[in-house]
Amino acid sequence: MKKLLFALLILFFILIAGYQIVKYQFGPTYNGQIEMAGLSAESEVFYDDFGIPHIYASNEEDAYMTLGYVHAQDRLFQMEMMRRVGSGTLAEMLGEDVVDIDKFFRTLGIPKHARWTTEVWEKESNTPWKSATEAYIKGVNHFIQTGNLPLEYTLLGTKPREFTVNDIHSIVGYMSFTFAMAMKTDPLVTKIARQLGPDYLNVLSVHTLPQHHLIQNNYPQRNPENSEIVLETGLSELLDKLPVPLLEGSNSWVIGPSRTASGEVLFLNDTHIGFAQPSVWYEAHLEYPGFSFYGNHLAGMPFGLVGHTKEHSIGLTMFENDDQDFFEEKLNPNNPNETIYGEDFRPLNKRIEEIGVKGKESESFEIAESVHGPIMNSVIPEIGKLTENPVASWWVYILEPSRAMEATYKMARAKNIQEVESAVRLIHAPGLNVMYGDKSGNIAWWAAAKLPIRPEHVNSKIFLDGSNPSDEPAGWIPFEENPMSINPSSGFVASANNQPDTLTNGIFYPGYYYPGDRYNRIAKTVTSRTDWTQENIKELQLEAINENHPLNIKSMLNAVDKELFKGYEPVLKAIESWDGNHDLESLAPTLYYKWTYHTLYGMMADELGEADFANFLRTFLYIRSLPNLIRTEDSPWWDNISTPSKESKKDIIEVGLKKALEELKEQFGADTNQWEWQKAVILEHPHPLGAKKPLDKIFNVKAPPVTANEESVNKLAFQLNGSGIYKVHSGPAMRIIIDFKEVDAAVSVLPTGQSGNYFSQWYSDQAEMYAYGEYRPMLMNESIIKSQSKNKLKFK
Repeated sequence: MKKLLFALLILFFILIAGYQIVKYQFGPTYNGQIEMAGLSAESEVFYDDFGIPHIYASNEEDAYMTLGYVHAQDRLFQMEMMRRVGSGTLAEMLGEDVVDIDKFFRTLGIPKHARWTTEVWEKESNTPWKSATEAYIKGVNHFIQTGNLPLEYTLLGTKPREFTVNDIHSIVGYMSFTFAMAMKTDPLVTKIARQLGPDYLNVLSVHTLPQHHLIQNNYPQRNPENSEIVLETGLSELLDKLPVPLLEGSNSWVIGPSRTASGEVLFLNDTHIGFAQPSVWYEAHLEYPGFSFYGNHLAGMPFGLVGHTKEHSIGLTMFENDDQDFFEEKLNPNNPNETIYGEDFRPLNKRIEEIGVKGKESESFEIAESVHGPIMNSVIPEIGKLTENPVASWWVYILEPSRAMEATYKMARAKNIQEVESAVRLIHAPGLNVMYGDKSGNIAWWAAAKLPIRPEHVNSKIFLDGSNPSDEPAGWIPFEENPMSINPSSGFVASANNQPDTLTNGIFYPGYYYPGDRYNRIAKTVTSRTDWTQENIKELQLEAINENHPLNIKSMLNAVDKELFKGYEPVLKAIESWDGNHDLESLAPTLYYKWTYHTLYGMMADELGEADFANFLRTFLYIRSLPNLIRTEDSPWWDNISTPSKESKKDIIEVGLKKALEELKEQFGADTNQWEWQKAVILEHPHPLGAKKPLDKIFNVKAPPVTANEESVNKLAFQLNGSGIYKVHSGPAMRIIIDFKEVDAAVSVLPTGQSGNYFSQWYSDQAEMYAYGEYRPMLMNESIIKSQSKNKLKFK
C-alpha cells in the first residue's frame, strides 16, 4: 500500500513538473523586461487584475509597437485564423476540410480586394495612421520571431509567417463579409417568389412592416459651405466550419444629460457576435503624450473599433443595410464566355487561383467575373440549385479600397463631433451604426455606409436581370441624407439593428433589419425616467424579456383545444401568464420554442424542403416573419401540400403542440414543474481546434446556463431546432457602460477572458462573471493602474 501511495505521489509531482515545463515553453510573459529593436525609448505595460494591458510610451510609434507585441502574445492564433479566412489560405494550415471555405472567400473577392487596398495603401504618402499601423506590425512580428508561440502551432505542426499590412486588410474584408446578409437570404427569397408565388411571400416580412419599430432620424443643421454639423445649443453549413466567429448584430444606446442623474452622457454598447474562445474583442489602454485611449480591438487590428477617451466615446452596431445584389446573367448563345448586357455582349473575365492544402497537392480552380461581379453558383449551393444561369454578386464593399484604418484612427483622436462625423464618412462598407457621446453633452448616431440608389421597380431581395442595365443602381445617396440623429429632443439615441425611419426622400432604405423588439424595450425603458445611472441601467442591459413571444403564444393557445394540456397543467399555467421573460427557472420558454419549431416545421418544410427550411431558420426572415406566420389565419403556409386534404392553422398548431409535449415529457420527465429553461440551455465557447476531440476538453470554455432568448435586449441567441436543447451561439461580445461624470469608473465584461493563450491566468476568468451578469472596471487612472498592477512588462 505504501509503495502504491509513493508511486502515485511521484506521478503527481511528475505531472505537475511536466505541466510547468509545457507552460514555460508555451505560456505568455507578463513580467520582466523585453528588448525590442526599433523603439525610440522605453515603454511600460501594466496588466490589471483581468489581463488588460495599460501601455505607457513616449510617442505614438512606440505605443503601437508595444501594443502589437502584447496583442500577439495573447491572441496570435486568433490573428492567424482571421487573416487566413480573409485571405483564402485556411486550407494551408487546416487541410482539405476547409478548401471550400477558401474557394468561397476567393470567389467573393475578399483576398483580391485586400491586395487592391494594400496597393493603394503603399502608394500613398506617409500618414500618422500608416506609421502607427506599421509600428504595430513590427511589434507583432517581434513576438513571432522571439516570443513563446502558442501551443496550437505545435499541435498543428506549423509555424506562423510574419504579419503584413495585407493581412490587416484581409481581416477587414472578413469582418465586412460577416455583415453581408444577402448571401444567406436572397437565394431563399428568390426561390419562394419563383416556386411558391406572392401569396406565400406576402406572409413573410421581406420588407419592413407597420408593426416594426423604427429608429428615429434627427438631421442636424449644416454649414452650407462645408456640410459640417452646426450644433444647436446554404451557405450556412459552409459557414459553420469557420474557425472564427461571425458578427451578427448589436445594441447601443446613448442617453443625454437631460435623462441622467449625473447630468452627463451615459454611454452603452454591447456588440452581438458569435461566441468563440478567445472572444472577439481584445481590450487595451494606450497612453502617450497627447493621447489617452481605451479600445476594443479585433485580432490583428491596431486601432480600436470601439473605445473611449475621457472626452468622447465611440460604439458600433450593424446597420444591416442591403449593400449586395445578385444579378442572374444570360449567356451569349454563340459564346459562353460572354453575357448579354442590353443590346451588347460583355466578356466573362476568368482567372485561375491556386489553393495550398496541408498534406495534399495544391488545388486549382477558376473564378469568373461578369460586369456585375464574381459568379457565385459554385460556392453558394443554394444558387446552383435555383438556376443554371450564372449569378453574379454585386457588393459595395469590393467596389473601392477600404479606408477602415484611417477612419478608426481618426475617430479615436477626434476633438469634437464634427471630426467624428468626418471620420465616419470614410466608411463605405460594411454598413455600421456609429454611436457617439461626449463630455460636452452631445449624443449622436450615424448610419455609416455608401448607399446605392436603386430604381423604384427593383426588389433588392430577389435576383435581378443581369441583361437589363435598368436594374442596376443609378448612383449614390449623399452622406448627409444617410439615416442619423444628432442631439434629438427625446434625449437619447439607440440602434438595435432595426429599420431606420424614412430618408429625406420619404423611402425606407432596404436592408436585413430586425423587427425592433430590442429597440422598443430600450426606447420605452430609457424614456420612462430621467435619473439613469451607471448602476441602474445595468438591469436594462441584462434584460431577457421579449414582449412579442407572449402574443405568439396567445395566438397559438387560441387555436388549440385546451384538453390537449391534460396532465400538463403547470406548463399551461406558465405560458398563459408568461410576460416574455427568460428566467432560468421559467417553464414557458421551454415549451414555447419547442412548440414554435414544430409549428413552423409543419407549416413550411413541405414547401421549402428540409435544407431550405433549416436555412430559413438561420436568416433574419425567421425573426422578422414569425409573428405574421403564427398570427395570420388564412396563410397558404398552413396547408400541407404533401396531403390530399387542406390543413388549417388549428391542425398544424395542434400537431406541433402534441409533438412538443410528448418530446419534452421524454426529455425532462412527466413533472412539468421540472421543465426549467436552464435545463434546455448550453453555453460553450468553442476554440478553433475544439472541433476535434479530445481538444474540446482542453481549449473550449464551458459556462453556466444563461438566459438564452431571441430578441431580448441581452440577446443570447441560439438555433431554433427540434431537439429541445439550445446551444447559445452568440451574444454580447462585451457590455460597456460609461458615465461621463466619472469615466475612470467605466465598466465592461468579456464572455471568456482577455487572453487566447491556454496557459494564461486570463484565459477564461471572466466566463462566470459574464454568465452571471457581473461587470469589471475599464481602468484609465494612472495612479490606480500602477499601484494595483501585479504584472509589469518593460520594453527596451
